[in-house]
Amino acid sequence: MKKGLMGMNDRMIRHYFVDSNSSQGYADLSEASLGSLEQLIRLNDYPQPAVDEILSAVSSYALEKGLEVEHIHNCLSNKLKGVVLPELSAGIVFQEPWYPGTLSVTAALDHPELNAVKEALRAAWEGFERAKIIHDRWEKIYIANLDILAADALTDEVTELLFQDKKLDKEAAYVERFFGAATVDGSFDYIQNLTQTLSRRYFLKGRPGTGKSTFLKKIAAQARKRGYDTEAYRCALDPNSFDMVVVRELDFCIFDSTSPHEYFPSRTGDEIIDIYKAAVVPGTDEKYAARLTDAAGEYKAEVRVATEFLRKAIGHMDAFQRTYLYPLDEDVIEAQKIHLLQAIF
Repeated sequence: MKKGLMGMNDRMIRHYFVDSNSSQGYADLSEASLGSLEQLIRLNDYPQPAVDEILSAVSSYALEKGLEVEHIHNCLSNKLKGVVLPELSAGIVFQEPWYPGTLSVTAALDHPELNAVKEALRAAWEGFERAKIIHDRWEKIYIANLDILAADALTDEVTELLFQDKKLDKEAAYVERFFGAATVDGSFDYIQNLTQTLSRRYFLKGRPGTGKSTFLKKIAAQARKRGYDTEAYRCALDPNSFDMVVVRELDFCIFDSTSPHEYFPSRTGDEIIDIYKAAVVPGTDEKYAARLTDAAGEYKAEVRVATEFLRKAIGHMDAFQRTYLYPLDEDVIEAQKIHLLQAIF
């Protein structure tokens, strides 16, 4: 998976996605991520260049004021689609007309390019669904060789390590997001950005079906139960699964550090938790090597096909914007910037 690069001001900006082109179709976590905001402004029927300009202006103004800024990225192109200002409990987000549930004049159009976007996206989702079926077959090998009691014991051990007897006397805030997405340029993640300020990072190693998601769900549940604000990041391919949990009040994160978002310890405070080593029958990789290699190859092939359909979708999307969403006059964009800045600040 391609890694999110960090540049100027990135220590003040967190990057993530709130939706995904997944094996279950279009997966939208907007409500779970943004539902608690007191003010959420939705931009409809705007061409992407205008969205970029308006959102960048909001972000820059907030940074000048010394505010925390979060950037929401488009799960298809990885371009900016939203800005959140947590200290103001405010956000602004662009609603793409080609995804289900968007309410706008543009979304209701019977336009050939818009219809082609939707058709290509459906084909991509079907490809990711086929990839997930292969992944499930892959998982069954490890599930059959997993010592569930040993896995549970490891979870209990890590829970004790992380929390001990600590708790806060408050209701925990809870959000769900994606740290990565299957974009037109392949898998992409912002793990390094999201975890850069944490002193403890736990790299969860294992194999498909070894219980990494279950492990993370239990950690998230413990954090919430003990009153700690929790960020849960779901899997972009399979939104039913968890890939990362962040508890900033305790200064730690735990994430699934396997392909396509594989990382290794690189600084003080980084540590590996290996479920395969702790709870899988020794020699499983070697015993089923041929079947595992075949499954991995088939899985990657389906993902490549799905990604090609994402590229077709964005090609039609660009054509639709050029032919239907006329370029906005600079004076109109400037007026919108001023209006939005006044509304938020």
